[in-house]
Amino acid sequence: MQNKAAVDMLVSPIGELVTSASDSGLLKGSELAEVRRIKDAAIAVKDGKIIAVGTAFEVAGQVEVTATTRIVDATGLLVTPGLVDPHTHLVFDGNRANEFLMRCQGKSYAEIAEAGGGIVASMRATRGATQERLVALGRKRLAKMLDCGTTTCEIKTGYGLDLDSELTMLAAIVELSSTQALEIVPTFMPAHAVPPQMDRGDYVRSIVKDMLPAASRMVTDKGLFAFADVFCDRGYFTLEDTETIFAAAQSLGFGLKVHADEFVNLGATTLAVRCGAASCDHLLNVSDEEIKLLAQSNTVAVLLPGTSFFLNLSEHARARRMIEEGVAVSLGSDFNPGSCHIFSLPLIWGLACLHLKFTAAEALNALTVNAAYALGKGEKIGRLSPGYQADITIYDVSCLEEIPYNLGANPVSFVIKRGIVVRAPEEHLPA
Repeated sequence: MQNKAAVDMLVSPIGELVTSASDSGLLKGSELAEVRRIKDAAIAVKDGKIIAVGTAFEVAGQVEVTATTRIVDATGLLVTPGLVDPHTHLVFDGNRANEFLMRCQGKSYAEIAEAGGGIVASMRATRGATQERLVALGRKRLAKMLDCGTTTCEIKTGYGLDLDSELTMLAAIVELSSTQALEIVPTFMPAHAVPPQMDRGDYVRSIVKDMLPAASRMVTDKGLFAFADVFCDRGYFTLEDTETIFAAAQSLGFGLKVHADEFVNLGATTLAVRCGAASCDHLLNVSDEEIKLLAQSNTVAVLLPGTSFFLNLSEHARARRMIEEGVAVSLGSDFNPGSCHIFSLPLIWGLACLHLKFTAAEALNALTVNAAYALGKGEKIGRLSPGYQADITIYDVSCLEEIPYNLGANPVSFVIKRGIVVRAPEEHLPA
């Protein structure tokens, strides 16, 4: 007789479980739409990892439920992997609600920046904030993201734009990563904008000589891995700047990301693929040739439909072309104080279906499997398969297609992170 494993948690019965059809690897082309759907399902968890997935009957035959096993009843509910947000600017002070109204009156992103708004406006507010304040603000925002089903997210610096302020932001992100239920991946991004009254070349030299080495020491001392990111676009950083920063960052052990082709195409996607970057983000103006380059690489295209929606743009990233060419496509929120004040991934899911023409299944895989690979965590999170971390989002809907259909609503009932219930309806919380 087979020995049954005693489990810490059993999610059962489940109305319907949906996860990637494959158990490993990036999803490209038609693979993005392929999911496994199991009715009357169950998930067994031990030591924070999934050890069994299948029908409730199948899983019951493989595991032992003890007096200490936590039972999560998901009768009639939908279960997916925990959602992963690969692109946020979550740590900042101040707000830019006035800019939203300026855009409603017809002002462009560039016009607002020229009037003293944009990234520099957030710089002024954030430079005056202590680490403690940034942590407190970040904690509140992370709680809202968790409520909407996000179990892992990336957070960038980029509103300090000098050595001390960027390191204060990074220290706040590092502190949040060790104290919050969400898993956090830090990204160091002093190359978000050139601070006022500073020459761009001098600032790039400061990033390379002072900022990146100091940031590397901080994350290394904490035993963490971090990315470096550059906003390579007109009015921000040139392709040559980006190449210089990439070389310095790679030499210090950072992974690479790039804000590419948001306003104009400077060739950042080609550079990122050549350098083995984890992701290229935005890509509203990526060329056909660069789409083919991406398809031949493992660099993930992180598309941000919330940003084009929030900016009221008529054009969106050419997601269908990318998928058809075989690019590994992901989705992110781009949550930030100016161009996309949206933290809900279920809302991003709906916008991806509306504006990028994703199917519900493609959006799920983009927000789980490929998003995890964009953060270098694709072998650990993003799937409901044995051996993966038990990151699980449970929704009060009957099928996957109801999530984008309920546009703007929060359908999430339970969130499980590393096998621990971190969000539940009040009646399910321990007394």
